[in-house]
Amino acid sequence: MNPADPTPAVVLFALEREAAPFRRAVRGRPDVDIVVTGIGHAAAAKAIAGVLAGPRPGLVVMAGFGGALRDGLRVGDVVTPAEVVDDRGGRWACAGGGAGRLLTMSAIAATPAEKRSLGDRFSADVVDMESAAVAEACRAAGVPFRAVRAVSDTVDVGLSPRLAELFAAGRFSPWRAALALVRQPVLIAEFWRLARDTRLAADRLAAELSNLLGERGA
Repeated sequence: MNPADPTPAVVLFALEREAAPFRRAVRGRPDVDIVVTGIGHAAAAKAIAGVLAGPRPGLVVMAGFGGALRDGLRVGDVVTPAEVVDDRGGRWACAGGGAGRLLTMSAIAATPAEKRSLGDRFSADVVDMESAAVAEACRAAGVPFRAVRAVSDTVDVGLSPRLAELFAAGRFSPWRAALALVRQPVLIAEFWRLARDTRLAADRLAAELSNLLGERGA
């Protein structure tokens, strides 16, 4: 970490599953703090407010999974956007540059048709549900912000209504997921695909974040 940085970098994730490989990668590093926020705008806004109420961070990164909004992005590809936009007209530049655009929505983009429509409408590459809330708070506080998203579902892959409901609740519950599997065994294949793809995405995300923060430290 640069001695001029006032405090460690803070990396936020919506879910522990997103954070776990990176948490292992930076174990013992005093220059990185990890915060798990929960899913969605309200949860992310509350978490970043808590972060910014303490010592001023040198950098805040909102990281995690994202849904691809265009062809050419594969599961595990990592997008470090130049800017974040939302469906209310907000727009925030990311510190340190980057490439492409990240869209934050208030609801899950569950179908391929919806994802393609959002990509066209907002000229965006990937979608999430948290980054805009964190970007907005960081800009107001004058704190550098970046976003890093690993693709967990390609543009042509949809999410069943039942799974979309589980993730839209604000905090994913393994118990609710298990109950859904008991009631709808047909979901097993989708859960397996989701587990496989998010494992790859989380590993690639950890590697990219480690590189990013390593460069910052250098």
